[in-house]
Amino acid sequence: MSPPKPTDRVDVMIGFLGVFAALFLVVTIACEVTGRPALSYALILLALVVALVLEVRHRGAIVRRTTAAPGELATDRSGHE
Repeated sequence: MSPPKPTDRVDVMIGFLGVFAALFLVVTIACEVTGRPALSYALILLALVVALVLEVRHRGAIVRRTTAAPGELATDRSGHE
């Protein structure tokens, strides 16, 4: 068995949030099309998408931190440390 990667937990959370975001997207669209109230579903979808974006950014930070060469500081996209 291989050792766990640093991003394993974040990857699981991204998958979990992604599945529920997709489900709430379908429910929200169905409610909008049928004329049923969809505000609560849309707000939950918004919260899920925000959480998903934050997890993806967190995963990127983990990858940048683990791929930086020893003794070298990881830099952001603009080249600043």
